[in-house]
Amino acid sequence: MTGMGRIGLTGRILTGFGLCLGFCIASNLSAKHMSIERVPGGDATVFRDSVVVTDDGTKITANLARMYEGRGLALIQDAVHITNPDAQMWADSARYRFTDKLAELFGNVRVRQESLDIRAPKLLYQSREKLVRADSGVVLENVNRSFRLTGRKGTYNLDEDVGVVDSIPVLTWQRGKDSALVTSRQMFWYEKGSRARAQGGVRLRSGATELECDTIDFVSGPDSGLALGGPRVRDSVSRASGDSMAFRVKNGGLERVTILNHAAGEYRTEGGDSIVVAGKSIELRVADGAIDRVEVRELSSGQLIRTGRENSPAEVRIEGQGSQ
Repeated sequence: MTGMGRIGLTGRILTGFGLCLGFCIASNLSAKHMSIERVPGGDATVFRDSVVVTDDGTKITANLARMYEGRGLALIQDAVHITNPDAQMWADSARYRFTDKLAELFGNVRVRQESLDIRAPKLLYQSREKLVRADSGVVLENVNRSFRLTGRKGTYNLDEDVGVVDSIPVLTWQRGKDSALVTSRQMFWYEKGSRARAQGGVRLRSGATELECDTIDFVSGPDSGLALGGPRVRDSVSRASGDSMAFRVKNGGLERVTILNHAAGEYRTEGGDSIVVAGKSIELRVADGAIDRVEVRELSSGQLIRTGRENSPAEVRIEGQGSQ
């Protein structure tokens, strides 16, 4: 059967046709209709209607496929769906290379694992390595749409459940106008632990509040994280720093930041005065994207600098040494 393309039976239609590809005994292609056509790239066996391609553990279904057996290549289009033990994939069209076990997917590409969706305009799937790569517009999003990781390009290891976005990565919690947003030079997503790691010039923004550091480790579910590497946080009237910062996100926005060890902060009152404090830890409560409450634990020093015209009380509560 595989030699029919060489004798030019252009346009002949067969029904319920199945083909066992000669170059790979584990590969099969079947459809309701088949024809052999002479095209610029060489004779092609064309399959139409209920196309099924199987290759080892990979199954591809579509409405149309052109098979170039001598090149080990199938051009597949119209409602492409790929299934295998690693994931499910959808695309408008695909180019599948049997020898390399490699699929190039084009148009509305989506990859689905149990709790994660990966989307991109085009994507490369390396079946042997269990790896997907996107060179533009990559999106990683959990199925309940509570967070989204986007970037210019990225990779995802389907075996280890680890994704990397290393060009303009942005992590967003999907809520209202004060949704927390993280940017950095590189981000990792670990599906098994439902956690993310951002590193290099990290910046977390939620409304008017901004946290900067070298690295952030974030855990989904409780929506909490730890900022390391010279962390500092500020809004329009406050700023603080420490050795590390634990934070919590609630309803998509930053709710609380706890500054741990060598905590220091400066806060401006409504009257324009400044309060400078230091302690073992400082807890900041955030509301509507701005810091609205400050608690200092095991206060080591404090200073009120009167610069304002009014003697307005500051919204700062300082707990003494040993307070819990």
